[in-house]
Amino acid sequence: MTSWRRWLRLGLLSTILVAVLAFVVGSGWVERDIAGRVAGRLAAEGQTWASVAVIGRDATITGTAPSTESEAAAIAVAQTVDGVRNVKDATDLLPSASPYVWSARRAGRVLTVLGDVPSESMRNSVLAEARRALPDAEIHDEMRLARGASTAFNAATGFALAQLADLSEGTVTLTDETLALSGVAASSTAYAAAHTALQSGPPSAVVLGPVDILPARADPFVWSANFDGKQLVLAGFVPNDVVHETLVAAAKATLSRVPVVDNTNIASGEPDGFAEAASFAISTLGRMNQGGVTLDGLNLDIAGVARTVDDYEAILDGLGNDLPPGVKVVSNAIEPAAVSPYGWKATKNAGGVTLTGYVPSPAMRDDMMTAAKAFFGTSAVADRVRIASGEPKMDWLGAIRFALLELSKLGEGSVALGDHSFDIAGEAATPDAFSDLLAANDHTLPAGLQLASADIHPPSISPYRFVATASGGTVTLEGYAPSTADRQAIVDLANRKFAGGQVVNKLAYAGGAPAGFTDAVKVGFQAMTRLAGGHVEIVDDKIAVKGLAYDEAAAPEIAGAVQDGAPAGFSATADVSTRQDDQPVDAVRCRDLIEAVVARGSIQFDGNRAEIGTDSYGLLDQVAATLARCPDARIEVGAHSDAQGSAARNRDLSQSRAEAVVDYLVDAGVKRERLTAVSYAAAKAGAAAKTPARRIEFTVAIPDGG
Repeated sequence: MTSWRRWLRLGLLSTILVAVLAFVVGSGWVERDIAGRVAGRLAAEGQTWASVAVIGRDATITGTAPSTESEAAAIAVAQTVDGVRNVKDATDLLPSASPYVWSARRAGRVLTVLGDVPSESMRNSVLAEARRALPDAEIHDEMRLARGASTAFNAATGFALAQLADLSEGTVTLTDETLALSGVAASSTAYAAAHTALQSGPPSAVVLGPVDILPARADPFVWSANFDGKQLVLAGFVPNDVVHETLVAAAKATLSRVPVVDNTNIASGEPDGFAEAASFAISTLGRMNQGGVTLDGLNLDIAGVARTVDDYEAILDGLGNDLPPGVKVVSNAIEPAAVSPYGWKATKNAGGVTLTGYVPSPAMRDDMMTAAKAFFGTSAVADRVRIASGEPKMDWLGAIRFALLELSKLGEGSVALGDHSFDIAGEAATPDAFSDLLAANDHTLPAGLQLASADIHPPSISPYRFVATASGGTVTLEGYAPSTADRQAIVDLANRKFAGGQVVNKLAYAGGAPAGFTDAVKVGFQAMTRLAGGHVEIVDDKIAVKGLAYDEAAAPEIAGAVQDGAPAGFSATADVSTRQDDQPVDAVRCRDLIEAVVARGSIQFDGNRAEIGTDSYGLLDQVAATLARCPDARIEVGAHSDAQGSAARNRDLSQSRAEAVVDYLVDAGVKRERLTAVSYAAAKAGAAAKTPARRIEFTVAIPDGG
């Protein structure tokens, strides 16, 4: 009894267990448990691509494996999970990619990721890295799954995306284990950061391939160099490190005496030919004491002060003739170097006109040349004038124009300007030009100039001619004189010889006078003083006198005096005849006429002697001619003395002089019995304070009743 009850209880318990087991198995709880644990192990082992399905205790692994190694690893993991009886491999392999190419392309805010990715989890990792590197980007995922990725794929893509963050546009490409980069940096700072990162190198196992990262674009692309005499500062943009280093080296070589401060940044957007243009600008700056150059694209703005006159000319020549291709000078404010002393000169000869010295600007040089060509023609002017500052504070161009005008009146010679000074030397082109030059130099010069020296000669004339004509109380001088001094001496001599008459000076200036010319003029004048009318003509070395003597005795004397007095080398002829006597007059009229004659001069004697001076011959000839008109009148010739010396000496000298005058008049045809020589003492001489003490007076006796 007891036994069957025990077996009954055991059977009942087994039945209950079987029923429970059947319930558990029928509900799938075991399968879910196994599947969950297998999936957890697969994830823990990095096989997230794999999925698991469990039937009973049999597991089936599905999914697309990134590699055969991952496929085998997933199967092995499943087999190690408790409760798994069998593992079925139902996986597929990703298509193989070779070469294995992944890339990311940025265009502003848009980031496109494309190419091969080894798994979905890696895709998610790449996209997460992209969002970290470019948080504001609009990300487009165009990646495709493929196997064949290198072990450094994850690190390489992360490094590549970090570099892309520094670019405003560009592309990074991973080909197997080689990383290539290209694009434009977002800024100068980003460009520097990218270069630093690349110099540090990519992750291990990644090979850095072609890199073509352009600096940030600068618009406008401006570069400058400024030199204040103490340092040279470079600023603005340069396109790359090579150009940067080249320009810095050029700056240090060109201005080695001063430090170079480099404030340039690397940027793209440079025009073609930038490096050559900037090098040209630096070389130009090297010719300045201070200055600056700026390139806006290829537009050149340049200003400064040249170091020397040669440097200024070299700068102008470079800007005018040697600009690099494409460069355009938009502003040129180069100041010339200062020089001292400051001067200008023009020389004229048979070969033309040569200009030398300084002007302060090219514009003034152009104006100078315009004036010079107006005076001398376009082909006759050689311009050797240089540009320099330091000109005197005056109208320099006005002074040059005046100097050129004066030079135009010279046949050969020179004009020179200094600090308010004017010098002129040479031979005048014509006699009139010589007169014009003398007149201009005698007046206040224009442009604040002062005449420093004038060595001007009249032109040589052949034949050399001089004419003096006496008519009606007027003596006219014509022809040429060799110099201002000679002309003035001739005019002064005429005024003395023909005192009381009018001297009309029409003499021009000319060189080529024969030696002894002024002495020949004196001989001619002396003859003319004894003529009632006539002229003297000197042509080269020949003297010709023609006219009317006052009396017959004078005619041969005049002719003989001319021939005997001719200077050495001169020949002389005289054609002198006697004029007809005028109508007779009474004593009163005779007296008046003699007083009029004597009023034009005085009788002169040689020193303290009784010899009549030759200058008085003409006056006495006129007195004799007047006395001939009143043949019945008696005349007293009174000689007055002064108080110097003894009374007896003065009385004797006065008497001798009175008698000498009487003798002269007698020789001229006046009857001696009409003449009386009288000596007067100094007492009478002093009676008229305004009358010269020593003098000759003629007193005509007037009959009673007039």
